[in-house]
Amino acid sequence: MDNREQTAQHLKFSIAYSFWYEKLMCKFFGRLDKLAAFILMLVAICTVAELCRPIISGFIITIVVLFQLTIKAGVKSQSAKALYREYEALYSHFDNYDIEVVKGKFLELEQKDNDEVDALAHPAHLAALEMLGMTPANGYAEASRNLSVYEKLTLLFIGVKIEYAFSEKPKTQIISESLKLVKDNNPN
Repeated sequence: MDNREQTAQHLKFSIAYSFWYEKLMCKFFGRLDKLAAFILMLVAICTVAELCRPIISGFIITIVVLFQLTIKAGVKSQSAKALYREYEALYSHFDNYDIEVVKGKFLELEQKDNDEVDALAHPAHLAALEMLGMTPANGYAEASRNLSVYEKLTLLFIGVKIEYAFSEKPKTQIISESLKLVKDNNPN
């Protein structure tokens, strides 16, 4: 593979990774925003129904509102949504543009990127590998590691399941092992 093809492959992977990372960020911050709104609604219901003391509900409301004002999950979710759509458009038109044009657009988008959530980096990496067909089933080496418990819980929170298969053997290896079994079973 020459240098230009390697650059194109690397750039395509980077775009796919950024697309998935921003998509997961959108879902993560969207869920955080909905969770904060749900907690505020529950506290309001408990206060109206006189199930808890007003001082306790006031304290909980203050903490949740402070969280909403400092994290700004709704704003980050919308920003990530706009970015992942731009990455998706760039990825879908990757073959139509010159590599230098794609690099320029990618660098522009990278400057707009959001804050990072570490628990979403590896799942985004695996989703990008799967998106490009770089799975063990297609003859590529397995990813460096499985998802950690923290990453699995984060994905469970946002409602996404990464389908990257770690234990599958490449198709060529499966076929060769099947042929070997057939030869071993037939002594002729």
